[in-house]
Amino acid sequence: MPLVEPSDLGTTRRARLSPRVRLAVWERARGVCVLCNRRIDGVRERWIIEHIRALELGGRDAPDNMGPAHTTCAAAKTRDDHQHAAKAKRQKIRHLGADRSKHPLPCGRQSRWKRKINGTIVPRE
Repeated sequence: MPLVEPSDLGTTRRARLSPRVRLAVWERARGVCVLCNRRIDGVRERWIIEHIRALELGGRDAPDNMGPAHTTCAAAKTRDDHQHAAKAKRQKIRHLGADRSKHPLPCGRQSRWKRKINGTIVPRE
């Protein structure tokens, strides 16, 4: 169990998108999916506004970091982003020294027992 809460690892808060901003992002991308670069038929296909660099990976919640994407393309990207973010969080926790060892050394500092110089093992005081 890590000593640092995962919410402490610096993810950007997501703001609510207004229809005006959604339209501006669509027009800036000219209706092209930012992930597969194919045209999106806005009437017949389901699409969402996707963050190009994920918020949990340090992306900004600004229109210049957003673009329209097919829902299937976005689902695959989101799955990949979650894997990368989980790895980054594990690395940060390890780097900060905030995790506990799963295999502590016998008679180490966290143990109830202490090994003396002569080799005898006694309870820690």
